[in-house]
Amino acid sequence: MGIFDWWKKAESDHLINEDEIVFEAGKEEVAGLNFKTAIDAHIRWKMRLGAVIEGASDEVLDPAVIGRDDECALGKWIHGEGGQAFSDSIRFSELHDAHADFHQCAARVLVAAQSGDTIHAKHLLLTGEYPRASLIVTSTLAKLYARYQQR
Repeated sequence: MGIFDWWKKAESDHLINEDEIVFEAGKEEVAGLNFKTAIDAHIRWKMRLGAVIEGASDEVLDPAVIGRDDECALGKWIHGEGGQAFSDSIRFSELHDAHADFHQCAARVLVAAQSGDTIHAKHLLLTGEYPRASLIVTSTLAKLYARYQQR
């Protein structure tokens, strides 16, 4: 499913599968951000956090750092070039807020996992605020991409 079809589906029913996103080769970047890479990075967080919960990760993750929305490539773009280019966009404002919320949710999952409460960590990751925050970030990124690709 192409990005525009995915976006239309996201707009109509919010029941989308992030694996259905397809970007046209060579056109993933808009305004200094590779949207495909940003979406992929945020989708991978679920696997990374799951590995921590399962004890299958060698990564040393700090919840204080993970909870910040200005440490990843997308966050740096939001707080930098993206913010300068799109600060007047309501959709960009939604992305800014959703991205900050996503990182707070990821930090809560990590805190639960690192404290040994794997049941709570799994709940947060799979059915809590985390999946909602993740979906909002990825779908808002896709919508922004679609909007600015059409221009």
